[in-house]
Amino acid sequence: MYLTITDPSSTTLHLLLHANNFYSILWFILEILLFIFKFNHLIYPKHAFGLEFTMIFVLCFNDLIRQRFGIRGNLMLQPSLLILFIVYDFICAIGYVFFLIGQSYVQRTELLLSGISLLLILIEFIFSIVILIRNSRAMPILTIEQKLERFNQVQKKFLSSVKTE
Repeated sequence: MYLTITDPSSTTLHLLLHANNFYSILWFILEILLFIFKFNHLIYPKHAFGLEFTMIFVLCFNDLIRQRFGIRGNLMLQPSLLILFIVYDFICAIGYVFFLIGQSYVQRTELLLSGISLLLILIEFIFSIVILIRNSRAMPILTIEQKLERFNQVQKKFLSSVKTE
């Protein structure tokens, strides 16, 4: 870490966000199918059905926005985008908790789907906090002389380690 002055983005968070992107699309499709099943086979309050069905679209839209903020904030190492990602984490977590326990009829499949989504959000939240802390450290801006001095130090360490082996 002698020559670097910035830390790279997190590969783990990037992979998690892309996997969660596909999972969100899967969740959306399965949730629509479950609502169609519930509407046809259960006695569903008409006013609640429209509200809950709309919530699927709103939650999916917010989740995709959240993932875009996370991907861009991670790759560009911008704290403002990562903070927006964390805010959207809370918004989406509330939506998934609603589908976990707050809707009119909760099926076991929905418990599993929303539970997995909440777990992914929690893991991504932890990684984003770690990235924010890691990137908030004051990184020195090195002059050309300082870079050359550090390069010479690294070269001396390397040569001494090669001689000892």
